[in-house]
Amino acid sequence: MIVLALHGFTRAPHHLDALAIACAEQGWSCLRPELAPRWAPIMMNSTLHLNAISRRIAPRLQDEPVTIVGHSAGAAAGAWLATQLIQQQVNINGIVMVDGNDSPNHLIEKAWPLLQDTTIRAVLAPPSPCNRQGMLQKFLDENRPGITTVIPGSGHGDIEVLPSQMYRRICGDTSTSETKQQVLNAVLSAIEDIQEIS
Repeated sequence: MIVLALHGFTRAPHHLDALAIACAEQGWSCLRPELAPRWAPIMMNSTLHLNAISRRIAPRLQDEPVTIVGHSAGAAAGAWLATQLIQQQVNINGIVMVDGNDSPNHLIEKAWPLLQDTTIRAVLAPPSPCNRQGMLQKFLDENRPGITTVIPGSGHGDIEVLPSQMYRRICGDTSTSETKQQVLNAVLSAIEDIQEIS
């Protein structure tokens, strides 16, 4: 199995190193494409840009089932990429949204009708400024109840595991290392759940 791990807004693939290491320990490959250059992070919301990424990575995803894991804005990019990769005959067996946000151009909402047969799980922090006060949780609970897991005391950037002044300052994250590990474990469990269902 391949995990396609998608970083958040203004972040980079190396911010998901802990997830990649955990995937390797499970025997899963982990592909972490860069979604946008640091000087133009808004590009990760561009359907044209995401379509180009899907064409670039699809050949590397043809041989095994793929689970997409998207953190923050990476959840929106992941929803859109899933629709494009499915059209390219990539076996997308599910999506895990990690404290996700929809994009300003509503990529999750636009992709949603095409994802009705795709298993989706969400690992979320309690409402905060960085998850738009739980907007994705509300959307998912209304449209597909029972797929969200909220980790009490967790923060928006916990999937990155390492301390981050940005998440502390902007999002109010105060998570302990144990809580961050709990978030990572919940994401791994969601991937396993999707794998079992597929």
